[in-house]
Amino acid sequence: MQELKLKKYELMWIVGGNLEDSIADESMNRIRELLSNSDESKVLTTSLWARRKLAYPIENFEEGTYFIFDLECLPASIIKIENILKNDSQVIRHLITVKENFKPYKVKTK
Repeated sequence: MQELKLKKYELMWIVGGNLEDSIADESMNRIRELLSNSDESKVLTTSLWARRKLAYPIENFEEGTYFIFDLECLPASIIKIENILKNDSQVIRHLITVKENFKPYKVKTK
């Protein structure tokens, strides 16, 4: 039997408005629970990244609260995660990227 290979991803999402700490924690916990209920994904780290003014209004919001999760999941489960975030009424934008391990860049000395 072949073992399924989990890949590392970074998930960033924005909730519209400048949230209070309790509401921000609630949003983070809700998304963590939704992702952790599946055997296909595991949340490694979570963080509330920043509260910032948006570059342009999104769904009538001028500000947003940014969250970042590091995940390990099967590549096929990314579609399920996308659907979870699209169906969440609080999430106004999200982005999932592959987390790559880059080798340090070496600078040539003259």
